[in-house]
Amino acid sequence: MILNDQGQILMQRNFMGWSTPGTRYDKRLTIEESLADLAEKYGVQVCDIRLAGLFSYRYSYTPAISTRSHYYVRLAGGSARPPKGFDELRWVDRDKVVGLMASETQKAPPALVELTRKMIEEPDRIWGGAFSIWQEGDLYKSQMVQPFYTLGYTAPLTSAAVASDASGPSSDGEPDTACIRPGAPAQT
Repeated sequence: MILNDQGQILMQRNFMGWSTPGTRYDKRLTIEESLADLAEKYGVQVCDIRLAGLFSYRYSYTPAISTRSHYYVRLAGGSARPPKGFDELRWVDRDKVVGLMASETQKAPPALVELTRKMIEEPDRIWGGAFSIWQEGDLYKSQMVQPFYTLGYTAPLTSAAVASDASGPSSDGEPDTACIRPGAPAQT
């Protein structure tokens, strides 16, 4: 979830409906490198990576089981633009995100709506859970097979934290290394 300085979340729309930006990759990338790649595709820079959840997906149409990690990041600059394959981007108030995702035109699995709801409602926790996913026609269906559980706690990106100037110089005059700049090498 990319949050702007008003605490809104960036949402994307494609043929599946509305969701938060995400990425899949088959390359050997670190988490920071994959988030830098994602930010570059959306034309933004992001800071303050915070783990929000780890979820397992068991699919009926493939033998693979997928583990997906979800993060909060703060917008540090740039102008969001939809990458290829996406119809629209929109900054959405946190209390409206789930309603937008749960619209009747959604084709994505309801699991995405439920885990997003959990992460928004209780952003101070790192969430876990597991879902079974299957396809019916052009719709994806889901069922929770392991209830949500807490993996740990984090300091959420609140409006106060988002409004702070973490993308500027630090007290020693050096740039903040918590920011991910598209095209820049990952910080170590």
